[in-house]
Amino acid sequence: MEFRALQPGEIEAWYDHVTSVFHGSRRYFMNHWENDPWKDSEGIRVAVEDGRIVSTVRVFIRQMYLHGEQVSAGGIGEVSTHPEYRRRGLATRLLQDAIRFMEEREIAISSLHGGRSIYEALGWENVTRYYASSRKSATYEHTFQIRPVNNASEIEIEQIATLYGDYSRRFNGTFVRDHPKYWSGWVRTESPQAWVAEQAGSLYGYISVRRNDENLYVKEFLASEEMFAQDGGKHVFDALISHLLTAMGKDTFDVVWPAPVADGFHADKIHEHGGPKYRVICASRLPENDGSISELLHCQPEAWNQGLQSHHVFWNTDGF
Repeated sequence: MEFRALQPGEIEAWYDHVTSVFHGSRRYFMNHWENDPWKDSEGIRVAVEDGRIVSTVRVFIRQMYLHGEQVSAGGIGEVSTHPEYRRRGLATRLLQDAIRFMEEREIAISSLHGGRSIYEALGWENVTRYYASSRKSATYEHTFQIRPVNNASEIEIEQIATLYGDYSRRFNGTFVRDHPKYWSGWVRTESPQAWVAEQAGSLYGYISVRRNDENLYVKEFLASEEMFAQDGGKHVFDALISHLLTAMGKDTFDVVWPAPVADGFHADKIHEHGGPKYRVICASRLPENDGSISELLHCQPEAWNQGLQSHHVFWNTDGF
């Protein structure tokens, strides 16, 4: 058995492997490779036997907002072993290999999504995410013009990117999006249902959602500096939700969103969700912290503290 990085020319074989193991869409994995401006084949670790990829782990190279700073992050994804090769410790070996890869790159922190005990055994710790839910109305009064995002406009995407940086850095765990290709490729593909609230040509809010029969789920939300200073962004949030409910033909509907935003901790219900899990890779690259990983993610220094129960947010658009 050979353990190494994916080699040039093996990407199609890697697509075959992950598509087969996850029984998913090949296009999904292709998008996550092709639309990633920070992709690095060295970060795809594979176990190979007789020329066949039988297990893999991928490290997604990212930057994360943490205590108002940008720190390097490695997202762990595509952890998959062919059924014939399971229970042989291959995933453990590849995860250890991924840790060494991140240490060599001096990556500060790693995150992943999943409940397997193997992750905790190798040092990843769960950090709770809080979600709010309330019955929202379509009759909320506002003066914004609300419309779908114009993805064809480079100027608008630049404005949204600026809005994103100013707003998302207020939280811990949100990923930095400072590459145009990430917006035109990854974000556009993963969150096609997105709207902006504008007034006199200026953007005051942005939202991306998905819907099922029971609720409207907010994947991400942004508020301008002016809206944040006014009420934490609640006014523009409710305006966007009201517009979407009207478009859905609903007078009222249950809405779920990350509790740290838009006054969510005062919503009708607060839910605790598990994950992501985090592991410190290079502590010297992190902001000073005397507590646990959970405290690092939930708390903010005085300059960024909003007086919230938690400042931990992960936008699902960035999921891997």
